[in-house]
Amino acid sequence: GIGKTTLAKAVGDVTKEQKLFDEVIMVVVSRVVNITSLQDQTADSLGVKLEEKSELGRAKQLSFSLKSEKKILLILDGVWERLDLTTIGISFDYRHIRCKILMATRDEQVHNYMMCQKKVQLNVLNQKEGIDLIKKHVGVGYDSTVLIDIAKKSFGRV
Repeated sequence: GIGKTTLAKAVGDVTKEQKLFDEVIMVVVSRVVNITSLQDQTADSLGVKLEEKSELGRAKQLSFSLKSEKKILLILDGVWERLDLTTIGISFDYRHIRCKILMATRDEQVHNYMMCQKKVQLNVLNQKEGIDLIKKHVGVGYDSTVLIDIAKKSFGRV
């Protein structure tokens, strides 16, 4: 509700635009974790066809695909609970993998459990801060009807 997904997408777009990674993959985790769905989303984004039927076999195949020479940014959006990345196929063998992970969660305990290296705390903006942010990034003035319409939708009445 405070823009985690929007911010994660923006990071993905900027890294693609600046060619910081060979691949940028965004996977939606959701409240109820479905390992098969996470594996499928990741594999589809990599252009990999998972041949294995078992979760473990699919994880091994996906892990092998991620250990390429490509630099990969994997965005995990909507992480609601602890997630064992190795069950998906995301291993942390630093000798082989060139994959960075950006995780968007609303739960600080999830962040701590998953031993994230850096944390960016997002706070809800008040109405003035929200309008200033929109003005800055949209490039319109306070009197713009576009700005006023966006502000009304985002922050209630202006």
